[in-house]
Amino acid sequence: MRMKLTTLAIACALAAGALAAGTAVAYAALGGAQAPSVRAAAVVDADGGVVRSKGVTAVRKIAVGQYCIELDADYDAARSVPVATKRWGAPWSSTVFVDANTTTCGSAARHVFVAGGNNGAGADVPFHVIVP
Repeated sequence: MRMKLTTLAIACALAAGALAAGTAVAYAALGGAQAPSVRAAAVVDADGGVVRSKGVTAVRKIAVGQYCIELDADYDAARSVPVATKRWGAPWSSTVFVDANTTTCGSAARHVFVAGGNNGAGADVPFHVIVP
């Protein structure tokens, strides 16, 4: 009986390790973001580079502290309620604003606009954006 329990414990530990290893590989996929309950999400650097994303086809930096997030064509960004926040490493005095249903980036149906600032002036700020 003791040998069966030990064997079962080892088998469970190996299975858990295999599952964890498989999950780690999926999370590490380049450009891949795990966001099961949202239509679109992105982690964006201050220069507009995308660290990882889901449902985002492009990010353009159009001016200092101004970014256009282009969403998949099957989602109406103009009717969305996006949320954005600055990332760790941004200055404490910085802030991030987000706007949907705007033509600042082109089609309001395809884009969400994000603006960053520091001490009342536009500034490049790394951010997260989520579009449920």
